[in-house]
Amino acid sequence: MKKLLFLGVVIILLAAKCKPGVTKDTFNAQKNPIDTILHRNALSDVFAALQNLSTSNDSIFSIMHIGDSHIEIGQFSGEIKHQLEKKYGKSEDAWMFPYQFFNKQSQKVFPIDTTGTWQRASIKNPTDKKQLGVTGLGFYLSSDNGRLTFTSNALYPEITKISLLHYYDGNPLPLKIQKGKIHTHVITKNTAITEVTFSSLDKEYILEFTKSENLLVYALKLNSHPKRGISYHKFGVAGSTLDQFVSHTPLFMEQIRALKPKLLIVSLGTNDSYIDTLNEQKLLHEVRMFTEKLSRYSSKTNILFTTAPDTKYDDRRPQRLTEINRIIRTIAIENPSIALWDLHQIMGGDGSVDVWIKKNYMIFDHLHFTTAGYKLQGELFMEAFLK
Repeated sequence: MKKLLFLGVVIILLAAKCKPGVTKDTFNAQKNPIDTILHRNALSDVFAALQNLSTSNDSIFSIMHIGDSHIEIGQFSGEIKHQLEKKYGKSEDAWMFPYQFFNKQSQKVFPIDTTGTWQRASIKNPTDKKQLGVTGLGFYLSSDNGRLTFTSNALYPEITKISLLHYYDGNPLPLKIQKGKIHTHVITKNTAITEVTFSSLDKEYILEFTKSENLLVYALKLNSHPKRGISYHKFGVAGSTLDQFVSHTPLFMEQIRALKPKLLIVSLGTNDSYIDTLNEQKLLHEVRMFTEKLSRYSSKTNILFTTAPDTKYDDRRPQRLTEINRIIRTIAIENPSIALWDLHQIMGGDGSVDVWIKKNYMIFDHLHFTTAGYKLQGELFMEAFLK
């Protein structure tokens, strides 16, 4: 009888230990008890700059947010962007990758159409011929000729300037326009910004390209007329891993040094967690080297990591979620200059995905979140960030 009683107690304790730490306050941005930022002091320069934004000579506060499909979808980062702009003002439209070129499900951010055959370069399939950087992506022309046609609309009633962040090999982009000026600013050895300024307002603005081996555009920006406030650049690569971002972006350091974001948010790890052969020690070493190099190349860029959320895909729980989040936490814990927002624990820890599913915060694949789920994540992040 005593053995049975003891066994019953053990089972109860194990069940309690395995039960996800989800309470009603988990879903309340103001009451979530563990919604805090580790090494908050690492962001002291960030908070000081935001506090002084209205009076400082440096009128733009630039944030870069990199990640996987959770960031490409844009709703989590979009909520953060919305709240920051509401509080501190919007500076200008940030650099964006035209995801709608290659994914019909993506939001049509730019009023843009294409002719010719355009291909995407990605850190998921790296090649020596297409060197990638902070965006993790690029697009290039594979046909002899191609066009990018921008059409004014309600969001962009006037288009006065189009900027392209692109690979630079010492030669200008193979680009022609009908009316206006083209000017190239070389910002690093291998990267330049080409600005197309139009001399008159029209309904359509056409950029004509010819095929070139080194034509590779990383991001676009419309009407770059900065004013005081937040400039929020987000770059997500669906299906990408933390390993791919640190290993397959040879131009990352020189580009981030040139673009000078005051805050870099890294939201990766979901896809790594489904790789059964993940080498924890190897990846930990690579991420350490990445962050050390980042501190040398862009010492004024503050870093904030977020852990991978609790998910399950095709009813399969990620086998290496513990390991990937341990890597991310280790990087932050051992380096007081790196901050951490622990989304996995804030959700409720292992198994909490089931509660988020029941509350309709996740879509059918149980890997991605609903609009409401991503919005809640953004609210939880901002509640912690602004405390």
